[in-house]
Amino acid sequence: MSMLNIGTSALLTTQGALTTTSHNISNVNTEGYSRQRVVQGTTPANFYGGQYIGSGVQITSIERLFDKFLADQLRQFTSQEQNFKTFGTFAKQVDDMLGSPQLSIASGMESFFNAMQEVADDPTSIPARQVLLTEADSLAKRFNTLNTQFDSINRQINQNIEATVQDINTITRGIAELNQVIVEAGSRAPNDLLDQRDRLINDLSKLVSVQTVEQSNGAINIFVGNGQGLVVGSTLNELTTAVDPTDATRLDIAFGSSGTVVTSQIVGGALGGLLTVRSEIIDPARAEIDELAANIAEALNQQHSTGLTLNGSAGGNLFAIPDPLPADWPAGAAAAIAVAIADPRDLAVAFPVAVTTNSLNSGSGGLTVASVDGSDPAFDASNALAGPLSFSFNQATNEYTVNYNGNTATLNYNPAIDSGRSFDLSELTFAPTDEPPPLTITLTGVPADGDSFVVNNSTGAAGDNRNALAMAELQVQKVLDGGTRSFADAYGNLVASVATKTRQAGLSQVTQQGLMEQTQARLEAVSGVNLDEEAANLIKYQQSYQAAAQIITVSRTIFDTLLNAF
Repeated sequence: MSMLNIGTSALLTTQGALTTTSHNISNVNTEGYSRQRVVQGTTPANFYGGQYIGSGVQITSIERLFDKFLADQLRQFTSQEQNFKTFGTFAKQVDDMLGSPQLSIASGMESFFNAMQEVADDPTSIPARQVLLTEADSLAKRFNTLNTQFDSINRQINQNIEATVQDINTITRGIAELNQVIVEAGSRAPNDLLDQRDRLINDLSKLVSVQTVEQSNGAINIFVGNGQGLVVGSTLNELTTAVDPTDATRLDIAFGSSGTVVTSQIVGGALGGLLTVRSEIIDPARAEIDELAANIAEALNQQHSTGLTLNGSAGGNLFAIPDPLPADWPAGAAAAIAVAIADPRDLAVAFPVAVTTNSLNSGSGGLTVASVDGSDPAFDASNALAGPLSFSFNQATNEYTVNYNGNTATLNYNPAIDSGRSFDLSELTFAPTDEPPPLTITLTGVPADGDSFVVNNSTGAAGDNRNALAMAELQVQKVLDGGTRSFADAYGNLVASVATKTRQAGLSQVTQQGLMEQTQARLEAVSGVNLDEEAANLIKYQQSYQAAAQIITVSRTIFDTLLNAF
């Protein structure tokens, strides 16, 4: 190999290094660009006179500075950050909605029960009764509006799912096409194509969590969920959306031509965040609102139906609910609930029974009716009792003899320990016909021997407010979950749960964003372009280029000298 050829190889190699350095500098602001470095090596030496003499330099490769471990980490953190961001966006909508003074069920219940108390204070007041009906309608409409808002959020999620699936398919199509080009390029695939493919994979990780496996031919396979291959070589398997067979208002995620539903397997990214917020926030919150609407309507209807209206008729339902109830009840209760009464006179605020105390009683005993059981479909508040219900106390045995409609039972009552205790009369055994009255009574004081009380059907006295008081009492009674929660407790727990999960999502997003930025900085340290370093390389390669040119000049001078010698 002559000096001329050696100088030429040096010149060409240095020119390649200068071009690569210039390429790095020009792409300093290109997103996803990985800096490149020329790797030089000697050309094969020639054997002359028993010695190997060097023959110059060549470019063995143009290396792409890239760290796969850091790139995979960055994708993981990016996917989680987008997951929590999307989750938090929709969770905050629900949180704001439940806490809004205009939509809050808590403030609606408070206004309703305050109006009920006003009616109890003045049961004959038509204006007070009308206010109660207005507040009942307002409470029902709050449930209706919340249901409408949940429908709106559900539609937003469906639209976002469809758009995200389309974006995923667009990106994976681009990755499959790049795989094809890279495989066809062989082992000398352009580094810029590798950058472009990695940039698409990074964009994909924002939408869904992915796993990547590189093949020996340079192609990268992309998997989601439990190993569903979105991209295998240059083959593409698209995601699609399908209507949930159990709920036509929801969309599922299906995979490939088989249409296999993989919704439960999709995690991470914006798509995972949409599915997670739907399953962990929206569905539970909606079910809680439906259940609360059903419980409020059923409890108030049951109590209202045991009372008497202003004209002495039996009270019906206060709130309209489906009849018969659908199999999936209480699903849809928030949408269905409405006020069933138009005339304020039809509010049943009077109690259906009244207690008469014998004027000859000499003891301090007392009897009040704590509640009336109107759960029997045949119950009629205007004829709550089939006949007079009398109580006579026997001081020797500490027992009340109870007579009802020709039937007799005994009720143990020890004034020393039982005063203030309530007794469910349906638990007594009446003879000869066991037909107990549907009442729970409260006994107090120390009755004298022979003291008696009589309970009869009420005529709906104008000033009777006992059923209104019983309905007002439902505000604080723990009637839910086996007597452990009140209506306010149930709604408060729901609001607190949504708020907590929303805050947790926000904190998690901040954490993942910090990890993502740290990993991005570490990857940039490896792959990013450092202008100071590239400027130094320019000077180095410039001097190298000049030296290579000098080799050619010297080679020419020697050649000319040889020619002139002849």
